[in-house]
Amino acid sequence: MDVRDATDMESNNYVMETCLLAGEIMIKNGAETYRVEETMNRMAYAAGMKSVHSFVTPTSIIFSFKDHGEVDRTRMVRLGERTINLNKVTMVNEVSRHFVADKISLTEAHDKLVEISSQKFQYPDWLLNVAAGLGSGSFAVLIGGTFLDFIPSAIAGAIVFASSNYLYRLLPITFFAEFAASFLGGMFTLIASWVFPAHLQLGVMIIGAMIPLFPGVALTNSVRDLMAGDLMAGVARGVEAGLSALAVAVAAAIVLSL
Repeated sequence: MDVRDATDMESNNYVMETCLLAGEIMIKNGAETYRVEETMNRMAYAAGMKSVHSFVTPTSIIFSFKDHGEVDRTRMVRLGERTINLNKVTMVNEVSRHFVADKISLTEAHDKLVEISSQKFQYPDWLLNVAAGLGSGSFAVLIGGTFLDFIPSAIAGAIVFASSNYLYRLLPITFFAEFAASFLGGMFTLIASWVFPAHLQLGVMIIGAMIPLFPGVALTNSVRDLMAGDLMAGVARGVEAGLSALAVAVAAAIVLSL
C-alpha cells in the first residue's frame, strides 16, 4: 500500500466517523429517525461518497457507503443512554448544513461535532427542577385546580423530576426510575391532601405532578417515524413511550388506592 492509498483510507474512515458521530448525537438527544438518516446521508454525499445508505433505530445505527476507491464500507454503532436535548440536535443540523454548503471543511465539522457531543445541558439541574415544578403547578391549575393546588403540585412535580434523574443514575432502568419518582411525587400530594382535605384536590395535583414524566417527545417522534415509513423505529419509540406512561399510571393508581 502506497502513501496515497493510506491517505485515501484515512480520509474515508474520517468521513465515516464524522457521519456516525452526527447521527449518534442526534438520535441520543431526541431527533426523529428520518432526520438522522437524512443528515448522515447528506454529509456523506457532500464528502464525495456514493451509494450511501443508513438504517437508524433508537438503539443502533448502521451506515454504509462506497468510497473513492469504489470499496463498500459499513459500520454499526450500538447506542446506550438517551435523553432529550433538542439544542444539540439543532447544533448538529447547523454543522451539517454548513458542511454540505461547503462553508466548513470535514475536519472543522468533526471538531464541532466532538465539541457538541461533550457539552452538558445548557441549564443547571436546579433550574430544570424549578421549571418542572412550575410546569406541574401550572398544568394543575389549567385542568381546574385552584391556586392552593398549584403549590403542592409544583413541589411534587419538582420532586418527580429530580428524583427520576437521581434514581436513574443509581440504577439505569427507566421504568424503575420513573415508577419510583412518580410514587414519591404522588405520596407528597396524598399527604398534602390529608393535611388540607378541605382545600386541595388530590386528582388534580397528581395529574399535575406527573407531567414532567409524560413521554410527549417520544410519542410525537413515534408517530412521525411511522408516518415517514420507519416502522421499526416508530414501534420501538411507541413501546418506550407506552412503558413510561405505564410506570406513571401504576404509581398513580397505587397512591390513589391508599
